[in-house]
Amino acid sequence: MSGPNPLYDEPELAAAYARVSATNAANAAYERPAVRALLGEVCGLDVLDAGCAAGEHSAWLADHGARVVALDASEAMVRLARERLGEQVRVLHADLAQPLPLDDASADLVLSSLTLHYLEDWCAPLREFARVLRPGGRLVLSTHHPLMTAGDVDDYHAVRLVEETWHGFGAPVLVTYYHRPLQRIVADMLAAGFVLRGMHEPQPTADADARDPKLAARFRTEPGFLIVDAETARR
Repeated sequence: MSGPNPLYDEPELAAAYARVSATNAANAAYERPAVRALLGEVCGLDVLDAGCAAGEHSAWLADHGARVVALDASEAMVRLARERLGEQVRVLHADLAQPLPLDDASADLVLSSLTLHYLEDWCAPLREFARVLRPGGRLVLSTHHPLMTAGDVDDYHAVRLVEETWHGFGAPVLVTYYHRPLQRIVADMLAAGFVLRGMHEPQPTADADARDPKLAARFRTEPGFLIVDAETARR
């Protein structure tokens, strides 16, 4: 995650987010299953989890044999991830808006899960992802689908700040992120040197109905998240 967002930066709210997102429909029965199915076999890969939050994806990656470096801009989330992952994963405090403290060509795969929509500018982090990936390396990122935020902005075609009040974490929390049109997502990926493999609009799993039937029904007819699968050029 990249702030400032009190949900991730304040320790009590960060812990509440980690607890809720571990089992809720949007994360546990929608985004995570779709992303992991797309990743496929990760055993033996060097993986960067860019925006790791409390470490849900990092734990899965490590349990499936990947060598994982995880990072997050929130000190509170970094502490939670380190407590959860222990020596299994190297967890760094780093902001995706800044150069990453990683060597060139040091990763086979970069996963960025529901993180980039907190950043207005994607060019810098995407270039950094391309730098740390080996030739032919993969980037899989999930983000808010433009359809989900289109009704909250005055111009679909522009990058616009969106404010939303989230509930379920104690007191209501104001969270900010950016609407980004599909054309801009594609253009930024190509400008950073990536070759698109696919763009996916996932369906919630059957388990989502038990967790949140209203949200599951909504996401079956209008996508909430977009998953982008890309790779660096092969030399």
